[in-house]
Amino acid sequence: MGNSMTNRLKKMRKHLNLSATLRLIWSITGARLLLTIGLILVESLLFLSSLYIFRRLVNALAHPAGDGTPNVLPYLIAAGAAIILYVVIRAVTALVTEAQSARISEHIDDRIHGCAVDLDLAFYESPAYFDTMKRASDAGPDRANAILTNLVDIAKNLLMMAVLGSVLISISWVLLPLLALFILPTLWVRVRFADKMYEWRHSTTALERSSSYLSTLITGDGAAKEIKAFGLGHHLRDRYRSIRLGLLGQRLKISRRSTLSEVTTTVLATLGLFACIAYICLAAAKGKASVGDVSLFLIIFPQLFNLMQALATGVSGLYQNNIFLSNLFELFALRSTLPEAERPRAVPAGEQDLAIEHLNFTYPHSSQPTLTDISLKLPAGSIVAVVGLNGAGKTTLIKLLARLYDPSSGRVTLGGHDIRDYASADYRREVSVVFQDFVRYQLTAADNIRFGDIYGDHADEDIAAAAKKSGAHDYISRFAQGYDTVMGRLFEEGREVSIGQWQKLAIARCFYSKARFLIFDEATSALDATAEQELFRSFRERIGDRGILLISHRLSAVKHADYIYVMGDGRIRQEGTHEELLAMPGDYARLFGKKTTIHENGPQAGAVGQ
Repeated sequence: MGNSMTNRLKKMRKHLNLSATLRLIWSITGARLLLTIGLILVESLLFLSSLYIFRRLVNALAHPAGDGTPNVLPYLIAAGAAIILYVVIRAVTALVTEAQSARISEHIDDRIHGCAVDLDLAFYESPAYFDTMKRASDAGPDRANAILTNLVDIAKNLLMMAVLGSVLISISWVLLPLLALFILPTLWVRVRFADKMYEWRHSTTALERSSSYLSTLITGDGAAKEIKAFGLGHHLRDRYRSIRLGLLGQRLKISRRSTLSEVTTTVLATLGLFACIAYICLAAAKGKASVGDVSLFLIIFPQLFNLMQALATGVSGLYQNNIFLSNLFELFALRSTLPEAERPRAVPAGEQDLAIEHLNFTYPHSSQPTLTDISLKLPAGSIVAVVGLNGAGKTTLIKLLARLYDPSSGRVTLGGHDIRDYASADYRREVSVVFQDFVRYQLTAADNIRFGDIYGDHADEDIAAAAKKSGAHDYISRFAQGYDTVMGRLFEEGREVSIGQWQKLAIARCFYSKARFLIFDEATSALDATAEQELFRSFRERIGDRGILLISHRLSAVKHADYIYVMGDGRIRQEGTHEELLAMPGDYARLFGKKTTIHENGPQAGAVGQ
């Protein structure tokens, strides 16, 4: 029993680490927090004053002056003034606390988004990160607001309890300890079950995320066509309901046990209340308590009982909210795994080559290498293609070129210098990518293009120029609102377009960038043959002196390359010009030999593997 209680106290001290929470609140509210504390003090002093005046009023009634007429008017005026001021200050305190809570909520919401923005891609490919983000988002702004409210309420209740307790002790010192003795078990039970609820929520995060994913599939537009076509709706709904009912059953089991324990301790607390009432009644019967004392006791004792109950609720709520807020600090503690150079080199101006030298790479969550001894060169102003079957490592190669990951060994260079010598933001402005799974931003057409270089210095006509290069201008110009048209049907007045038209927007986003190197990852896979031929017919004119890396399965794309690398199983298997590779036995000749040259588009690309 002793060891169990010691362990429980150790866990409570570990979880109830308020220092980080208070530092967070102070960093947001600053001196305004002192204003709140000051208002609470004034509010409590006014309450104390009203009690003192009321006690004097009762005693004046019980012991009138020599003429038998009690002089109560001054007490009534003073009590009324104190109560009015108390009500006003209490309202102001509530308003200030609400404003503080709103600031905390917005700040923490922004911090959560800031963490998501600053962390590198490796986190987004780790289930553990999404568990952490889920727990932090669930804790999020509301928990911090609740903690501020808990602290304010606890401070207020402590001051009130000190006031009422001092009065109660003046009547009899036995009453306050006796009442506290019966209240403490309730606090203990609530803290114990707060720990259990926290541990349960932590262990079920993955299931919560799974149910959220299923809900998104059922209610969102991303998978709607396929779900309807395959009749998956009821199946997914049943899976979602099964998870939710299972979680509900577990939570209610904990709640039932908590309720049973709390009912027991509340009964004990009520017995304590009546024990105290019995004590003061016996004292009055024996003449050991005055009429004023008994009257004051009957007024303040129920209030004190409620205050102690509220204090127990506040402390247990503070404990529960604080241990859940630890999930937020867990997220805030995450740091990018991509190191930044202490003294970053300036990105060189003029024509520079982008190259990969003996690069090896293994994903953090894997033990098998994805890329092995990769070396290739992308000269300025040239078109280089990389081809290979799914799973060859082409997408991973793009991630490394965009410095979304760093290689396990070897290096990527720009102008002969390791790209890790540059500030990552400066380097990424030199490389623009059209990903195969490009994003369809449900924003305006102009935003969809502008996102290619959101911080760059551009003229107003650059958006339309980029759209003309990709072929998107032809259909955007037909919209009544032109480039201010919202794309997609997620919002009112949005215009849905075909996947090929979306892809033209993604290509325009890339062209809008002033990057010196453009990477096209199956960037024409959704275009029809005519649009693709039009794009590549004047491709060199469209790209200017920029270096291009094409990832494609299509002969119509790769035949425009100056040099071609063939990947397989994470290695460079072949390299050379189109004609040289066709003359060699191997993957390239099998992909683009005589059979496929009849149909210029060649085999269609599937999902690009790792």
